[in-house]
Amino acid sequence: MDWVGEHLVYVSDPARIEAYRSAVARAVRDGILVADVGCGTGVLGLMCLQAGAARVYAIDSTSMIDVARTTFSNAGLLERVVFTRSPSARTVLPERVDLVICDQVGYFGFDAGIVQCYADARRRFLKPGGMMIPARLRLYAAPVESANSYRQVASWEEDPVPPALRWVAECAANTRHAVRFKPAELLGPPVRLGEIDLYADDARLFSWKASLPIERSGTLHGIAGWFECELAPGVWMTNSPLAERPIQRPQALLPIREAATVNAGESLTVSVIAKPRDEILAWVVETTSGRRFSQSTWHSAPLVAEQIERADADRVPRRNREGLARLTVLGYCDGRRTAREIEELVLLEHPDLFPSPEESSRFVVDVLQKDAE
Repeated sequence: MDWVGEHLVYVSDPARIEAYRSAVARAVRDGILVADVGCGTGVLGLMCLQAGAARVYAIDSTSMIDVARTTFSNAGLLERVVFTRSPSARTVLPERVDLVICDQVGYFGFDAGIVQCYADARRRFLKPGGMMIPARLRLYAAPVESANSYRQVASWEEDPVPPALRWVAECAANTRHAVRFKPAELLGPPVRLGEIDLYADDARLFSWKASLPIERSGTLHGIAGWFECELAPGVWMTNSPLAERPIQRPQALLPIREAATVNAGESLTVSVIAKPRDEILAWVVETTSGRRFSQSTWHSAPLVAEQIERADADRVPRRNREGLARLTVLGYCDGRRTAREIEELVLLEHPDLFPSPEESSRFVVDVLQKDAE
């Protein structure tokens, strides 16, 4: 039930709900077809149907698709929704739609998969001249002093963390963290870092550079990042800590490896590089005094030699134990046997599939849920 608290924020945020409702009112015409990508509880698709859409294709790769099904059933709209439990990129729709809608904008705008998701949806789902909500992202950055937020990095190097584990601080310094900044924590005004047009941009690589002025002396802990999102013409939402009515979503902290002293009147040069398809984000911060910090999420996960080797496109892969076990289970799916019969056969004919019958049973259930209809 971990989804309960997360999605409560989405559906009870007045600023977010009002912005999406306004955008839907501008985009939806009677009788149109809608694809709700990553539909979650179904709240956005529900708005579209209530505004006059004829049909919604609700797409979600998780069990939230069942939550959405109950949502539409409770609203008396179940017959106007087609449900697909699958990642959007693996979904095939029987027809093209007039509107694609989602809310995968993350903390820094592009960091929840919307660029690659929309590039695919635009190509395969959308009719010529169709609309997308959201439509455009503006990205902002500001220098930030936030000792409390920086604890996510610094605490790894302090007691009671065992010395043998303190190397994780390097990973933490190369991680984008979700933070709710106070306006007083900004060392200078925000600067627009860049813009993404979701109707056009399908770049494998985004690169932005900006000069950030320092208005007050203090300790630099990193760069605060947030977005302004145009849902439809004239309808915007933002998670800016400076906004009068922001949506209830954290901002992004791009930390630097070591806190640095900065003085009023100085400036920072900040470069941000994003590879959305590879989920890689890199940032370089240079101070007037000449200090340079280069961080990247590439370094935020400890890559061992085996993982690097597996990423080699020229290696010759072999099925591992779990892969062979998956093939074993799927081999019993003949369109006649029930799930119970398949489980019983696997336990009878492959008693050593996993160390215990209980684990074998769990594996069979998982495979039949994910890889069978």
